[in-house]
Amino acid sequence: MRLPREPLLHFLTLGGLLFAAHAALRPSEQVVPLVPVVRITAADADWLREMWTRQWRRPPTDEELSRLVADYLKEEVLAREAKALNLDVGDTVIRRRLAQKMAFLLDDTIRVADPPEAELRALYEAHPEFVLTPPRVSFSQVFFRRENGDDRARATLAALSNGAMDLEEQGDSLLLGDSFADQDEQTLGNLFGPSFARTVVDLPVGRWSGPVESSYGLHLVKVTAVSPSQARPFAEVRVRLAEVWHRERQEAAEAQLLRGLIEKYRVSVDAAVRPFLGPLAGQVEVRP
Repeated sequence: MRLPREPLLHFLTLGGLLFAAHAALRPSEQVVPLVPVVRITAADADWLREMWTRQWRRPPTDEELSRLVADYLKEEVLAREAKALNLDVGDTVIRRRLAQKMAFLLDDTIRVADPPEAELRALYEAHPEFVLTPPRVSFSQVFFRRENGDDRARATLAALSNGAMDLEEQGDSLLLGDSFADQDEQTLGNLFGPSFARTVVDLPVGRWSGPVESSYGLHLVKVTAVSPSQARPFAEVRVRLAEVWHRERQEAAEAQLLRGLIEKYRVSVDAAVRPFLGPLAGQVEVRP
């Protein structure tokens, strides 16, 4: 029988023979698995020293630093063994902590440049809640305690509307006073409660209204002047607008990164879960 004259066949045959001979001569040799390495460096010790110094406002002694390094080694070994045993799987606290650290990493990764002046001007036009000052009201009030206050307030309102009653003799005493000048809704809300504030800023000017309930009781209110909203100068709100610009760009960049991660891990959900995902629903696979 003649062997084919093909060099490649001869090469493969020779290689197979050498491999078989090596295995026969050293049958007991086994592949040694790689042992995970826990390495503690001088930088780790410096970091431990720095953390101690920040907390206690002094550097650690040699004995204290030794305990810090020993505790760090113990923590590292236990943490790695716990991870090897999959003790981190299904742990809500660990999952949230890892997600939080990843979010911090993403925040450090994203770098947003300074906002262009033209875009800040556009925000100035688009966000009146930052630009306009709140309207302010000036008013007088007559206060009544809640006990039998509603009937007394309504009777007093009728008399005041007809000009048949002396204002100073009416109502109950209130330490906050009877007259308030140039108050915005937030300030009134802090003084009397948000419901009272919302009502008073919308009352007509020049006549008695009420009774209006506050956190103290009932009030008859006469708005004497209204200062309408005014636009703040651009320079005054520029810093606030720049914060809004950075936040919007940051959120857009984070959303883009999140979309990439969802595509990377091919998120799959049950059909019943998909409606709860909101804007992310279109990026996940739905299991039948």
